Amino acid sequence: MEHLNFTPLFLIIAIAWVVPLVLSWFELGKVPSVIVEIFMGVMIGPYVFDMVDNAPYLDFLAEMGFLFLIFLAGLEIDMNKIVASLSRIKFKVKYFISDTLMLALLIYLGTLALSYPMMLLVNQFYAINVLFFTLLFPTVGIGITVPILKSEGELKKKFGQIILMQGAIATVVSILLISVFSGYVSKGLDFELFFFAFIFVAFILFHILGKRLIRIKSFERILYRLEHAASQIKIRGTIALLLAFVMISSVIDSEPILGAFFAGTLLSLFVTKDRSALIFKLDGMSYGFFIPIFFISVGINLDLSTLAQLEESVPFVILLTGGFFLTQIIPTTILTRLFGFKKALSGGVLLSARLGETIAGAQIGLSLGVLTASDNAALVTASVLTCIIAPLGFSILNKKVLTHSNIILIAGNRASLSLAERFKMHDVSFITFIQNAKMADAFESKGLAVRRIKELSTELFDKLELRTGDTVILLSESNHINHMLAEYIKQELGHSKIIMRKQSASRNMLNDALSDIKWVDHELLIAQHIEDMIMRPDAIDSLSNSFDMYRIEEIQVTNPSIHRKLVKDLALPSTGSLIMQRRQGEVFIPHGNTHLLLGDQVTVIGNGMALTEFRRILEGKS
Repeated sequence: MEHLNFTPLFLIIAIAWVVPLVLSWFELGKVPSVIVEIFMGVMIGPYVFDMVDNAPYLDFLAEMGFLFLIFLAGLEIDMNKIVASLSRIKFKVKYFISDTLMLALLIYLGTLALSYPMMLLVNQFYAINVLFFTLLFPTVGIGITVPILKSEGELKKKFGQIILMQGAIATVVSILLISVFSGYVSKGLDFELFFFAFIFVAFILFHILGKRLIRIKSFERILYRLEHAASQIKIRGTIALLLAFVMISSVIDSEPILGAFFAGTLLSLFVTKDRSALIFKLDGMSYGFFIPIFFISVGINLDLSTLAQLEESVPFVILLTGGFFLTQIIPTTILTRLFGFKKALSGGVLLSARLGETIAGAQIGLSLGVLTASDNAALVTASVLTCIIAPLGFSILNKKVLTHSNIILIAGNRASLSLAERFKMHDVSFITFIQNAKMADAFESKGLAVRRIKELSTELFDKLELRTGDTVILLSESNHINHMLAEYIKQELGHSKIIMRKQSASRNMLNDALSDIKWVDHELLIAQHIEDMIMRPDAIDSLSNSFDMYRIEEIQVTNPSIHRKLVKDLALPSTGSLIMQRRQGEVFIPHGNTHLLLGDQVTVIGNGMALTEFRRILEGKS
């Protein structure tokens, strides 16, 4: 048996492990790790230190990393919201400048429209194939934008969804247009030119099949039983789905990334992205192994020898790089009305990144003879430059934009630290302000983002512009400051959604203006906790010691399909349990013969995956 050389793989994985550690250690948050990974790939590649031998299995792993990246990009798109928005289409300006899909489509069409005159301008100085360059130019480097949006915490927000959707549209449409152009150049106007439409047919057929399968209760029970066992059945099914669409793309002679993207968008219709254990596992497998190999391999395989052809073409590269940014930023300013000019500008800068898709498209043009070797070298160089400039520009512009959160935590004591940890665990969006430097260090040591301020004063809330639905939690180390801020927020700003620690009864009675504020009585909490330790020692120890594993949650029954069903007839997770049920003021303990009715409030306990399954069953959200 031939032994594989694992040294190149070890070197790549070691780099993938070290890069984020170093960037975090030296607080280089504005430097995207993917750029450093590409740079490190160049360093260990054949044109610098030549530390990586030719290993064919690395090419396969890198290709899988790219496919997983595109697959996860499709998975991040909320297809259910898109489908819902399509059913509510209104031919009004207000709709087109607020809907995620419409905004993304408008930005892409704007970039495509600007690309043609831009290419005509370039053609005045350098002879190029204007049509092919126009089709290739809007292709967004989704492999760069997705990790950056994810690291900045923007991926699940409306802004991130618009950027992601535009990148997806640009990628898919550009691939389709280039595929049609390639077929036309190679074979002329032929029936095979429209074979790419079969992938849409496959998408619909797989969707119908999936819908029918999840309606089969026995299949659902088997699926859940095997999900967390050694079988990991959902992971296997997901990879099979990905490879099925990649295979379909190959059969119709299209790009594999087209199939990967369609597989991701199809799966997004069946999973809850915010809380699904499947997403958690896929992220770990992809970003922990396959995707870093792809980025480092991009650097290793970058042919620096082509740069020798650019000695007299530096202006060409600069013109292309500037064109990438100009044609992308101008249409993205349409987001100014929703997010402000700086935020919109940051989105346009990030979308200007070009990498795998552009380079792949250039390779197609090179094979068709519509691009010269010099054109290809210029496109590769310009793409690499955008990959360096765009993420850095986005981080700089986006860093100073104050993102709004519905929970404002004024922290300073240990209770605030524990609360922030719980917010993070539940993926609750919140913003924390701390004056105490030592406590701020404690927050950051646990990976909790904080905003350090020199002084806690009323000026802070003047700048925040509180909204009606915002909740302010006052847990600084000073009771005097908490009370002062509460009075100002309530009386001067007219905002009453405030939670703070209860002080002495005499002090509270002196100020009736704060009567509708929610108080946390720490003395009562201590008494309750000691009571639990005496009367329920095992339960309280188990929950305290496994806080991140087992949690209690209240879920309202909103799934019509389980209305009036018995608890014993449901495929409930084995790693959790129903512990209490509330119906119209009546509280009781559920058992196997208990009926579930719409509107029931059910208290459940379990680990994260069990709670996800409870929500899916009781709320009916897939």
